[in-house]
Amino acid sequence: MNKGAYMDMMIRRIKYFLKEGIKNIVRNRVMAIASISTVAASLFILGIFLVLALNVNKAAEGIGKTLEIKVFLKDDVTTLKKNEIERNIKNIKGVSQVIYISKEQALEDLKKRLGENKVIAEGFEMDNPLPQSFVVKVEKPEFISDVSKKISTFEGIEKIYDGKGIVEKLIRFTNIVRVVSYVLMGVLAVISSFLISNTIKLAVYARRREISIMKYLGATDWFIKWPFIIEGVLLGFLGSVFSILVLYYSYSYLVNHVSLNLVLFDLVSANILLSFIYKKFMLMGILIGGLGSYLAVKRYLVL
Repeated sequence: MNKGAYMDMMIRRIKYFLKEGIKNIVRNRVMAIASISTVAASLFILGIFLVLALNVNKAAEGIGKTLEIKVFLKDDVTTLKKNEIERNIKNIKGVSQVIYISKEQALEDLKKRLGENKVIAEGFEMDNPLPQSFVVKVEKPEFISDVSKKISTFEGIEKIYDGKGIVEKLIRFTNIVRVVSYVLMGVLAVISSFLISNTIKLAVYARRREISIMKYLGATDWFIKWPFIIEGVLLGFLGSVFSILVLYYSYSYLVNHVSLNLVLFDLVSANILLSFIYKKFMLMGILIGGLGSYLAVKRYLVL
């Protein structure tokens, strides 16, 4: 058989498998709808957790940019020592910026914060009690704890305020959401595969006589199995597409009607969410459908 004839035969087989897979879905439309709905619901629930995880990550990044380490120096620190401390801080991995605040600048900042009550600080010009300090900014919130520990080992440091408690809570919450998403994905994938497997079992049972005749006429095992596997893949794919559409439009509505009322951070855009999930969800739907079909034909198709 030449290459052209072989390709033509393969195309005809693929068309036949697709046609039979679609026929099976139509014949068992009630179970097919149930399977599609289960896959769609499973991926939609997973999508909710992914939306939460994406927005928590964005919020953490936004808050992380505003978080800073305030390093207060001892009163007896010389200019030479101050410059040495500044160099050492800049050399720490994860530090993005170091800003020096002199005693005079600290006093001016205090007056601005006091506003109309700035007269309270009027007597500080002659004997300024405020320390000189550094404001240290980091690349990621996760770096705050490590950077703070390293700075605390330097000589000439009086106090350090780093707000690491807020960062640790954000990171902990993000990790919890991520773990729950993975566990949920596994549980829902098993449930969806089980339901699709039952759908394929019904299709096998309904065509048992036809399958026996095909075997008698010399059809190979995989020639008989492929339409059922493709049926499951189609069910999983349709379920994933449906879940993507519902999740996208639901989230778009949420962004358009809720984000205007949020002050601390903006929600991840619906288009970014779509670009993040659509390939993953389609692949998951196909894998779930294919797994359910494979289990059904392996366990229940007597060949």
